[in-house]
Amino acid sequence: MTVRWAVFGAGPVARKFVLGLRQAPGAAATLVASRDRANAEAFARDLGLAAADSYEAAARSDAVDAVYIATPPASHRALALECLAAGKPVLVEKPFAATAEDAEAIAEAARSAGVFCMEAMWTRFLPLVVHLKRLVAEGAIGAPSSFSGSFGAATPPEPGSSLFDPAQGGGALLHRGIYPLSLACHLLGPASALQSLARIGPTGVDEDSVLVLRHANGALSSVQASLSSTMPTDCVIAGTEGMIEVAAPIFRPYRLTLATVPPRGRAGPGHSRGNIRAEALKEGHLLQSAQQRLSGVVGLIRGRRTRRVLRPYAGNGYHYQAEELMRCVREGRTESAVMPLDASLALVRLMDRARAAWGAEPAGGQA
Repeated sequence: MTVRWAVFGAGPVARKFVLGLRQAPGAAATLVASRDRANAEAFARDLGLAAADSYEAAARSDAVDAVYIATPPASHRALALECLAAGKPVLVEKPFAATAEDAEAIAEAARSAGVFCMEAMWTRFLPLVVHLKRLVAEGAIGAPSSFSGSFGAATPPEPGSSLFDPAQGGGALLHRGIYPLSLACHLLGPASALQSLARIGPTGVDEDSVLVLRHANGALSSVQASLSSTMPTDCVIAGTEGMIEVAAPIFRPYRLTLATVPPRGRAGPGHSRGNIRAEALKEGHLLQSAQQRLSGVVGLIRGRRTRRVLRPYAGNGYHYQAEELMRCVREGRTESAVMPLDASLALVRLMDRARAAWGAEPAGGQA
């Protein structure tokens, strides 16, 4: 039986979801709803869907089996509650909500109704990230000790853009930082401490933000996000026996490099004095010049092993999260083990703490 999806929102992300859903067996986008009926009708014409009269009508339609919410973060609470009250499983675009209060209301409603609800953190379901999670969990780099990730691109402000509107839940952290932040917590576990700084732009949102976290296992992570600057948009996970470099883009990765290195012993304080000639040779021009030219060989001599891993995604990658919802619903589950509600709540609470550190006002709600 085909699962019929309604899409809330008619922006670029909603379009990507509808196009990506074509890769999911047994799924079809059939209905779109938007605050602007004209936008919904244009979206429907382009992609072969029907246009609903309103969000409420779409949520309560007997022709809809699941809903994907792709509207600005500040509207997620009202729309998710509408879907859950109608008994419709719902996929809520990340960030899960603009504030912890909104996120808690969504989670409570889902659990009370016994209806499936999940944050649409699609990156967690991509083949490479599934493999990455397994590598870290199985000790491929020893005990993980740090994560560093970024997502930044210079984006000119546009009138009406939710990205630059604090009332709609705009800002670099909520829209871009959520990717490295979510991945850091996915790989290193929950965060127990946080510090953050941001640069607030003229529209009132953070155009640049930095978070530093300590995780419950003692590992540290740093997360950078920007609306004004180009960043590597990749990440590195380091451990006691190696590191993993995940190539850009962090939001849709498909390749990584795993480098393993046995822990190196450290000589005592008298070692150098007893080997002054060897030390002079090692630090001299000849060997240093050779090392720069033959870095790969030197790495092998020291025991460094490098392996490149490629895990392509099908289509545009958006369908994996939809498949997770459909699988969970078939199995009678109301939450995903990969992206559980508690994980989404923890992420929004961290972002609230960061925003509070900047003195930012909570985003207003709207649908």
